Amino acid sequence: MATPSPAGHAANALRNIPVRRSYARGYEQNRSLGALLPQDGLQYVTELKGGDALRADIVLHISCNAHYTLFIPYIAQEILKRLGKSHVVFGGPESCCGSRQFNMGNPDLEAQNAKLAQLSFSRVKPQLLVSVCPDCDEVFEKFRLPTTGYEIANFSALLPRFLDELRPLLRPVQRRVVVHHHTSDPARIADGMNMRAVLEAIPGLQVVHMEDRFGPGIHCQTIKPMPADDQARMFDQAIGLGADTIAMPYHSCYRQHLKMELLHPVRVQHYLGLVAESLGIAYDEPLKKLRLLDDLDASMAMLRPGIEQRGWDEAMVRSFVQNAVYL
Repeated sequence: MATPSPAGHAANALRNIPVRRSYARGYEQNRSLGALLPQDGLQYVTELKGGDALRADIVLHISCNAHYTLFIPYIAQEILKRLGKSHVVFGGPESCCGSRQFNMGNPDLEAQNAKLAQLSFSRVKPQLLVSVCPDCDEVFEKFRLPTTGYEIANFSALLPRFLDELRPLLRPVQRRVVVHHHTSDPARIADGMNMRAVLEAIPGLQVVHMEDRFGPGIHCQTIKPMPADDQARMFDQAIGLGADTIAMPYHSCYRQHLKMELLHPVRVQHYLGLVAESLGIAYDEPLKKLRLLDDLDASMAMLRPGIEQRGWDEAMVRSFVQNAVYL
């Protein structure tokens, strides 16, 4: 977070201009860690130009914070390829729905970002806009333009629709899985049901019912994380039920609960990782590797070759890792 100088504070006070956090640092964190924690094979564009050369039935949007876990949109991309669906993957480290602007006290910019993004999506005339981020789902729906002709949904909504096509491709995965999800509104409840439906279609995979598996708000996050006592109870109950995996619906939940693997013999996995395993899609989880080192110095040693190759300030990258990985 950028800290204005005392003189800057005084000047702003005289002019009644509020001192705000810096957007630049937040997006630089997305950009830097996205580059240092890549997923080979992910292909996305940062601008949708439209025209006859680019038409897609589905736009898969990659938002800013999704760049910490690029394996998730990569798996979504690969599933769409396997299903033969017309799609384009769009986004980038600064492709924000407007949620960040709202959280930083600029609701007018939230609306502006959401509307501009929707106009961009319209250039390829899609039938469906899907995201891997619940904030994006919520904000785009909140500021839906009257001219928007496409459906807005989480990627989880796609899989049950294509389950008849997907099912023959699925191979056995021997796991006992607890499904963590959120119940704050109908959209989040639907995400949980959709996630469960596709996991139950995977041969050999057993979905285990458990009461204390819900998270607060629309997703687990640094602003409103699952309380530590609830988090511990969820993992303890999963172990008691013989589960070996807790499936997460969103990249934020995945990041929030990774550290629990250090204390419990239960794997934390995004639900698309289980689908990928069943489909034979190989992927990387570099953020998990960093977090399970449980040592910031060791994490920086792992990242140092990439930092030096790019000539970046290691102290700044260290602060990014502390903020985004060691939650």
